[in-house]
Amino acid sequence: MKKSILLIFLVAILMFSVYAASDEDDDSTTSFSSVSLEENVSDNMRSEDTINAVPSNTLSENILMDPVPWIQQEAADKKELKDFIQANPPETTGDLRVQEYVTPYADAVQDYLRDEDFDDADEIYKTAVSWIWVSDATLNNQPDGWLTPTEFLQDTPDFDSNPVSGEIVSDCAEQANTLASLLMGSGEYDEDTLRVVMGQVTSSNINGGHAWVEVYEDGEWFPVDATVGPYYDDDLEEVVYPDNYEDIDFDYFRDENYSVVELWYYYNNKYIIDISSGTGDAPDNWYSIPHSYY
Repeated sequence: MKKSILLIFLVAILMFSVYAASDEDDDSTTSFSSVSLEENVSDNMRSEDTINAVPSNTLSENILMDPVPWIQQEAADKKELKDFIQANPPETTGDLRVQEYVTPYADAVQDYLRDEDFDDADEIYKTAVSWIWVSDATLNNQPDGWLTPTEFLQDTPDFDSNPVSGEIVSDCAEQANTLASLLMGSGEYDEDTLRVVMGQVTSSNINGGHAWVEVYEDGEWFPVDATVGPYYDDDLEEVVYPDNYEDIDFDYFRDENYSVVELWYYYNNKYIIDISSGTGDAPDNWYSIPHSYY
């Protein structure tokens, strides 16, 4: 994931949080008190009844996924984000919102949906899993910068730096934002029932920042991750296809443990929650988290 824009995004969120706390007349933004870890993992926290608190960002147990799919990540860790904030006051970093990168109604997203003629969310996910993960350093020749879903879908196949010419490629941020855009743009989900997640995950091969999607069905959220599929190995200089990745269905992580260490942000093109600061603007059902995170 491209760190500088993610860092700028965090600054913007902090600025947004200060504004929300000071503007008493803005009913659309609510300040939430943090909850204890014990409250967070209780059954009540998982229900829609608890609407006056956001989930704690640190989970009580880091349970390895079983079986563990190969999830690719390339996000800045949270300490790096905090260090950047301290070194760069908000007034010097600009104001870029990560929500601009979820674009369900963009022409490129709608064209892709029509061209692929998907029947349902399962087919969208199967196609997303076929996207090839490529590191920022390889694809962009730099560690920083995000791509919109339009750039990801239309432009990356023709990048001179694309090691798999002709294929749609990028890292977890583009894959999460684009999967979210396709699922909402298709009408399978809407802004109330789908969100992108930024946080820290752990598995047999990684422990670090990551981006993925959550969807809301039957009164609960569950994670959907596009990066369980093929990836370009910079050392081997070839695409690696993980064993049995095609067997991972859209709702695979509804019941399988998805080992999250920390949750940082929830967002889509309409809503956003900063879990760390306990502020946000989102529907009531956003104040619960998947049971598979435990």
